[in-house]
Amino acid sequence: MIRHTSDTATIHTATALLAVGTLVRLALAALLDPGVDEAYAMAVATQWQLSWFDHPPMAFWWVKAMHDLAAPFFGDPVPALVLRLPFVLAFTATSAVMFDLTRRLWGARAGLWTLVALTLAPFFMVSAGSWMVPDGPLALFLALTARLLAEILFFAPVPEAERERRLWLAAGLTLGLAALSKYHAALFALGAVTFVLITPHRRRLAAPGPWLAVLIASIVASPVLIWNAENGWVSLLFQSSRGVGPNGINWSGLARAILGQMGYLGPWTVVATVAAAVSLLRTDRTLSGPSAFLVALALPSIVVFTAVPLWGGHALPHWQMPGWLFLLPILGRAIADIEKRRDEALRLARGSAVAATAVLALAIVAATLVRVFPPSPSTVTFLGIGSFLQESVTWRGLAAGLVDRGLLAAPLPADPKQPRPLVVAFRWIEAARIAEALGAHATVAVFGSDPRGFAFLADPAAWIGRDVLLIGQPKTFARRLETVRPHFSSIDIQSPIGVKVGDIDLFEVEVAIGRNLISPYPLPYPRR
Repeated sequence: MIRHTSDTATIHTATALLAVGTLVRLALAALLDPGVDEAYAMAVATQWQLSWFDHPPMAFWWVKAMHDLAAPFFGDPVPALVLRLPFVLAFTATSAVMFDLTRRLWGARAGLWTLVALTLAPFFMVSAGSWMVPDGPLALFLALTARLLAEILFFAPVPEAERERRLWLAAGLTLGLAALSKYHAALFALGAVTFVLITPHRRRLAAPGPWLAVLIASIVASPVLIWNAENGWVSLLFQSSRGVGPNGINWSGLARAILGQMGYLGPWTVVATVAAAVSLLRTDRTLSGPSAFLVALALPSIVVFTAVPLWGGHALPHWQMPGWLFLLPILGRAIADIEKRRDEALRLARGSAVAATAVLALAIVAATLVRVFPPSPSTVTFLGIGSFLQESVTWRGLAAGLVDRGLLAAPLPADPKQPRPLVVAFRWIEAARIAEALGAHATVAVFGSDPRGFAFLADPAAWIGRDVLLIGQPKTFARRLETVRPHFSSIDIQSPIGVKVGDIDLFEVEVAIGRNLISPYPLPYPRR
């Protein structure tokens, strides 16, 4: 009875923490401008597709569906907060699943500490927890798959009973949904298969359940394969090419990969989680238990993407985060064990949680101050944050500036079939910001060697004979303009337009009009 009372209180605390975390992420979703990747998702998720150039379709489907549902009520563009709602709520569900997974394995206190670590990790709080990026859907469906597999492997003593078959089918479904979210699902599957094969759990492979799960996962993930087959496997080729480089070991990239993971999770969390994993594997003295299971799920993503710089590639720190998601329950268990002893390590754990909360709170306050009290141009120059702000804030003032000059129609065309104005950027990052600013006022494309998903939205060959607005940042505009000049009868340079933060001009974008497109710009893909 005492254990039951304690668990009930812990579950109530966890529920309160889930609610607080959700409210904080909602506040962040309302406060922060869409990041570049979010602006890109908003720009390319204007059509229903089986998949996209950069990633499988799940995150883009969510953005498109939310836009279509909300546009009649909010108009176009739909506020970023509304588009972010599915991602915020999805991470609340992810947090609840991770709490339940840890609680099922090691008790409610371990689950609570896992939830604390997950909530205070900057990457999971902000990016995976509220942004329109694939990491949120991926974390949810991987967490559900891990929860189902844990139930099968550790709490289903009779292989292939009816309940176990249902669990296998559900795991196949959630793994397929994870594969529709991000290619990282393949590494999760690799870890799970390896764990089953090298432990006594392989006896379960004699039953049809696991094989049906693989079949279901493959069917659910098939839109990604169909789209890639139709487009020369361009997405898979693009993603695989990012992990290699021509110049040997990239030591600075390796340092950034390691330090970046510490920044995304918090240094104490990384060090404590690694120590906890090593300690618990030694204590358990088995490779077939829950700790080894979670380590097997985690290691492929962490090891592979941390090692990418060793063969010359450039690794982004968030690539390893799906792996760390499954090490946090081990940290939760370790802290819960320490809690029983009430030694110095417990005070360190609590102090670290308080410090992480304070740092996160300060970051939120700083973001709020920047939004409410925008920095002056002199402050931006002094702090050297001009380039950062150019890519991290919405390009406010661009649409109004174009309308004021008669370069863009103020109202949307009355006939939705009427061609919209054409706007061209020279970098996909700039195109994302331009498309975010202009919304449904214009069709945005990229004339360059790296157009990403913009190449699949429209065929430039259909633009022959039309005038095109050319927009870009000053540092690259003049040079890129010369590369597209042969495709127009003439190019008329216009006055720059200021992009504002509050009432302050943050920077200016260059504008030109390409008269009479005479030949389509040769894009590297798709095959048409």
